[in-house]
Amino acid sequence: MPNNKIYLKNLDKEVTEESLNAHFSACGEITEIILPIEKKSQLPKGYAFITFSEPDAAKNALAHDGKLFLEKEITVQLAIEKNQKK
Repeated sequence: MPNNKIYLKNLDKEVTEESLNAHFSACGEITEIILPIEKKSQLPKGYAFITFSEPDAAKNALAHDGKLFLEKEITVQLAIEKNQKK
């Protein structure tokens, strides 16, 4: 099964879906962004998932691993669906 979703962590609290879209759309067409929000603070939890229309776009996004985004070094990995874990 081709993997077209990435997992991002160590995101700045100022991150928005718009900033993620602007930054990662250069990798390929984005079909979904999931940015979980903390209930109390209403700020992002510091991680996100981005789904691309093509697996190659997700592979392109891996080049951003360890790079600065909103002045923080982020981690970018291919996402593993819960039902795919062993």
